[in-house]
Amino acid sequence: MAFWISFAKVIAAACGIGAVLLLIVYVILQSYLVQRKKKTHLRKPAPRPEPTLKEDSIAKGRKPVQAESRDADVGRPAFTRDPAAIQREAELKRDTLHIFRRLQAAETREEKSTLCGEAVELFDGIGDRVGKAMSSVTCGRIVFCNALMDCGGLDLLRDCQESKDPQADTLIERVIPIIFST
Repeated sequence: MAFWISFAKVIAAACGIGAVLLLIVYVILQSYLVQRKKKTHLRKPAPRPEPTLKEDSIAKGRKPVQAESRDADVGRPAFTRDPAAIQREAELKRDTLHIFRRLQAAETREEKSTLCGEAVELFDGIGDRVGKAMSSVTCGRIVFCNALMDCGGLDLLRDCQESKDPQADTLIERVIPIIFST
């Protein structure tokens, strides 16, 4: 037993000496790095400013590229939407709000089911109302979902879903992905 105690003491002493040596090497390397950084800062000359592309082109009598692109933007007309498309979206919003406000006021399960069916039909017919282009359909769907959100949105859908109505489930399947993607 005495052998193991003396052996452990020797190992502990060796580890302690090794730790002290590593600490000394670390301090020496850190001081070396600090001195090396100081020398590189002293040796490195200050960078002299080179003429920029803009200054160079002005000196040669040319317009900078950025100025040319700004001048080109002035000649383009501003983006405007078709007034007919805006009108169709406004009509869609009006009809959607009408259905959802009636759904808010509905008290019977049958009445809610009928209104959910109307909402599903309106949603499915968005392409016929606003245009067949995907951009028009997407805008129409967003208008539809925004109108739903104006009328209490998710709470209204939850109430319809709790009634176990298949029309409500169909409406939720169509509307929820759009609401959470925008």
